Amino acid sequence: MKNPIRVIVALDEESYEIFNRLKEKFINSQSELIRRALRFYHDYQELENYDRNKVKTYVDMPAEGEHLILDIDHWIAFLKFIETHPESDKFWETHREVARAHAEEFRGKDAKYILERLEACNFFRINAKNGEWTLVLNHEATKKFVKMFLEEVFKNMGLNVEIKEDLMKLRLRFSNPPP
Repeated sequence: MKNPIRVIVALDEESYEIFNRLKEKFINSQSELIRRALRFYHDYQELENYDRNKVKTYVDMPAEGEHLILDIDHWIAFLKFIETHPESDKFWETHREVARAHAEEFRGKDAKYILERLEACNFFRINAKNGEWTLVLNHEATKKFVKMFLEEVFKNMGLNVEIKEDLMKLRLRFSNPPP
């Protein structure tokens, strides 16, 4: 093996504290920590272009074991099947119960947090402007599911919201408190 190339690096105080915490937690060798950090950044540098909170949410949700990744075609097939099933009312009541449970989990969070969390589930994309939230759905078949879920969550959190339906969109306007 060739002799290593020496590099002098200057760190600000915050970076130095982070460096020391990482060194103590993972690797005792300063050089090995820098080598691994450089390889990690090289391999995942495209993540720099993404919202870090979204990336963290995408990683955390399946890792928590309460969420799964599902092909959208399977999701749509499932929703279409539910609509034609003779006992679909039982599904929708269970869906409302799940939404009420989520309302409990979301206590203390604001509407923005909730909508961004659900956006991470890929139910919709959010456009917010002038106090109105437009949710652009990924398929028309998801409209009833998303609308019912949001109505139940926000109602059980004491948030008054008006939800209007458009083609492939839901428009939300909160009356109290503003999101």
